[in-house]
This record gives sequence, C-alpha cells and structure tokens, in this order.
Amino acid sequence: MTTPRVIDVALMLLVASGGAVFLAVGVAVAEPNSSPAIPADGPDYGVNETRFPLLWSDDLDQQNRSSDEFEETVSSAPEFSTRLAGSTDVPFEKPIEDVERWNSGDLQDFDPGGEKTSVHPERAHLEDGFYIRDAYTSIVAVQPSTVLHSGNTSTRYITPDGEVLVIADYRVRVPDDDTSGSVRHHWSIADTAVDTVVLQTDSWVLDADRGHRSTLQYRGLSGAQNLTVEATVTARLRHETRTCTDYNSTIGSCEGSWETEVDYPTEQVTATDSRHAVVAQIDDNGAKRVTFESDATHTGVVIHPGTRWSAIDVGGDARLRGNWRFYSAGVDGWRTMVSRTETETTRTNSSVRPAQLHAIPTQKRPDMPSEATDDAEPPLVIEEAWGNKHAGPSLSSEIAIPTVDNYTNATSIAVRSETLPAATFDEVTVHGIVRGQSETISVTDNGTVRDTTLELTVLEANSSGTLVQVTVTETTTGDPVTTGRVAIGNQSAALNASGMAVLELEKRPSSFIDGQYVPADWWRADQLYSAAEDRATVPPNYPEFQKLVQLFLVTLLWFLPVALAIYGFDYLTGGAVLGLRDHP
Repeated sequence: MTTPRVIDVALMLLVASGGAVFLAVGVAVAEPNSSPAIPADGPDYGVNETRFPLLWSDDLDQQNRSSDEFEETVSSAPEFSTRLAGSTDVPFEKPIEDVERWNSGDLQDFDPGGEKTSVHPERAHLEDGFYIRDAYTSIVAVQPSTVLHSGNTSTRYITPDGEVLVIADYRVRVPDDDTSGSVRHHWSIADTAVDTVVLQTDSWVLDADRGHRSTLQYRGLSGAQNLTVEATVTARLRHETRTCTDYNSTIGSCEGSWETEVDYPTEQVTATDSRHAVVAQIDDNGAKRVTFESDATHTGVVIHPGTRWSAIDVGGDARLRGNWRFYSAGVDGWRTMVSRTETETTRTNSSVRPAQLHAIPTQKRPDMPSEATDDAEPPLVIEEAWGNKHAGPSLSSEIAIPTVDNYTNATSIAVRSETLPAATFDEVTVHGIVRGQSETISVTDNGTVRDTTLELTVLEANSSGTLVQVTVTETTTGDPVTTGRVAIGNQSAALNASGMAVLELEKRPSSFIDGQYVPADWWRADQLYSAAEDRATVPPNYPEFQKLVQLFLVTLLWFLPVALAIYGFDYLTGGAVLGLRDHP
C-alpha cells in the first residue's frame, strides 16, 4: 500500500493533468512500464505525456514496490504517471477525449503493403478471390463510444453523431508467365485499388470513401444499430497472349510471326467488418422543483434523465456523480500486424494500436462529492435515487479497478438544498456515459410543500386499550389533509376525506401518546405536504365515585368486626394486654 503522502501527490499530479478520479485499492509502485500493451511510439496526436500512460489499463501491473523508493526517484508529472500506470489502473470520473485523439492520429500510421503484400491486424477476417487474396477491412474505432460492463454483458454505446475509423488492404496474385511453346502468356498488374469503403446500417448507407484509410461519418442514429463497413477491392490485370503463326516444335522456335492479343481480366472482392452499438440518448423526461413553506431557503428537485448518466450539474458549483467510472484499454487483436505475400508471412508489432473507453459501476448508488465541513452544509443532499437493480461486472484480471457486486441504475434522483437559491434549479445539465453527450433540462415548478398540523385526541383509555382520534390540517389554511398516513407506534391508518383517522391501541400507554403524520415523499406526490408530530396526555385511570363508595363499604364491613373484637378484648382485660385503654 502507498503512504498517504504518495496518494496526495498522485491526486495532485493527476488533477493537474486532466482529472483522474481516484487510485485503485492496493496501489503499489513499479518501474516505468514496458508492457507490450502500451504502444512503443509513446504519446502523440495531442495526447500529453501525463495522460498517455493511463490509456492502457490492460497492461501488466507490477506491484509491491516500496513507497519510499517511489518518492525518492520520481521527479516529474509524466514520470509519476508512467510509474503509477505501471503499478495499477486509474479510472476517470468522466469520458475523456484523449482516446479519440489517439485513435484518429494513430490511424494515419497504417502503412499498407503494396500490390503484392497484404498487411492486416492479426484477427482480421480475410477474403480470397482468384486474383485478389487476403483482402479485408477492419474497424479501428467507433467514436465517441463507451463500452459499458454490467453483469455478464458488455454493450457499446455511441452518440447519434459520430465517426468510424477503418483500414483496408489486400494483395494481388499474378499468374506465372509462360514463355515457351507456340502460345505464350505474360501477366502483369494494370491497376488495383480499394475502390469503395461504405459505412451502412441494416437500413441505409451512411457514408462512403475509398482507399486504405478512411474516416466515415454518421448522423442522426437512434436505437440499436449494426454498423457495417464494406470495402470493395478491384484488381485489373494485363494478360498478353502471343501466338506464333508458324512454330517449329522440333527446335522450339517461331519461324513465322507472333500475333499479340491483350485482355484485362478484372475481379472484385468485398470484405466486411461490423460493430453492434446502441445509441445512447438522454430522454428529457423532465425535472420538477419544489419549495418548502416552512423554510424559504430549502429547495428540492427531482430529475428523470431516463438513461445512464455520468454526472448532473446543478448550477455552476454543484455536481451529482453517477455510479460509473471510466477506463481506457487497448483493443484486442491489434498488438500484432501480419504481412502476407504469396510465399511468406511475417509478424511485427502493430503500428496501429486503437484504444477503447469503458464504463464500470464502482459504487452502488450515485453520490454528491462533498467539501462540507462542520460549519457548512453540502450544496446538495440526495434524498433518494431509484431505478432497476443490476449485478456488477467481473472484469478481466488485467484491469485493476474494483467494482461493486450490485448497483442501482438510477434513472431518477431527488435532491434538496439548504444553501443554493431556488433560481439555481431553473436548469440542470445531464452528462451521459459517452463523451460529448449532454442535455440541458428545464426544471418546472411543482408547487410548495405545505406545512401541516397534527392533533391527537384520546377518546377512550382503559385497561383493555386506548382509542385515539388523529386530525391533520394545513397549518396556514386549516383545510383538512386527505392524503398520507398517520402512525402511532407500530400502528398506522390512512386519512379519510375529513383529514381524520381513528386508531385503536391494544395497550394503554403509561402517560403520553406520540403520533406522526407521514405524507407521501414530495418527489413522488401530487399533493405536497410536510410531516408533523403531536403528543397527547393519557388521562389518569381513576375509579368512578360509585366504585369508590363500594370500596369504602366493603373495607368497613371487613375491618369493623375485627376492630370491635379487639376493643372488647382490651375492655375485658382492662387494657392490661393490648394497652388500648388506660388501666388503674
């Protein structure tokens, strides 16, 4: 484990470099990472030296190095970031743009192999024709996109507008020449090309390009989509046929003239690659604000983004944080590039190393990062967040970021504030899990949470129980409150149309009865009321007058004969025994 000093330095450097959110549990320090998971060419294309090492969470982490050694040898933010990335994996609070910058720049590093060599990623799907061999197209990246992991499933989410990065290559097999006999053949390549690269869904064509490297655009997508890239490779060969008009087969010589015919065999091969994606859209299901009659400084707002979200901004200073954290890792199958000719296959480290952004749930519920102190309240307090419950994912062993076993995908959240002005809640901005995806939602007024008054009246109290009448009214108007429930101890009842309820308690309370009015939560209710309490005194359980007289008479009848007997005995003995009367 690292010392607090090391963690503090880590956070300071990472915040300065662009916002990594926290260190994974069990961080230990390692030497600068030389893992093959990290591209050897290092940061470029606008990705700075501090952020670059953090993009490759699938690297091999080296742990159990001492913190003292780390502190003594690290002298700069890039060096710190490199060593930190070599020791653990660092998640981010929001989808970062560096992944897209890297992929767009790295696409230009692809170097096709020429007409007789096909250069392809190790896992590319190859297509063969008669002349065209090892043709393929591979999607380098769909961006912006985030692969979300939940339970046993992983789903790629994209925005309605984005781009697909593609490479393609092939080689051409040229038939051998035949330079003997009366008919001779000579083959050569006339021209070849990646003629078209088309991006399409199941329904329509989105964009088209040509060549070995393409950046294809899409616009206005929604729902689940199969993004398919179809590359058409064309090869045109020159086939020269020479025929001797008088050929002497004995000596293998043409004694006449050679007649030449030229034709151009042409072939097309189509290769495809596809990615399934779901378009993430923030459904503006609205947001509602309430104020409180009891305190004008209190404001509540319920937000229904209706989708997975990374953050919600309220005003300029308050931000709710969702369940999700983000990490970047290399895409499988791109560490090795294969070069194929007619006779040889070689493998080298790939010059194209795309990265992919991922989202994982690292906490059970959304939270409000608080800088509150003993003297200051947090700007927002989460009352409730609700939605469907899901199981957390199991990540591969290469990813050293802890996740939760289960979590609530909060598609609605209710918050209140005791410090922010009500006007702060005129709009809230919801940020999705895909970079660049955000929506500003207008907040509508939903009324005022009105104060209520609760009154308890003991109708009857005896040894067998207590009958209590409960009345709830609006404090300001005195009108009856007809929604919600009242509770005394473990018993409760709904209010009737007159704002009343009667509860029969099974036991007689000793001295007091405490009751509560429990309204529906303001973020769920149509009629907004605050809670209220009251205490009633239980009347003493004195016997009735008739019972007291009866008790007196019974007592007198019991004790009078005894008193007379005692007095008579004392009289007969002259007071010598009991001493109730004086004796001479």
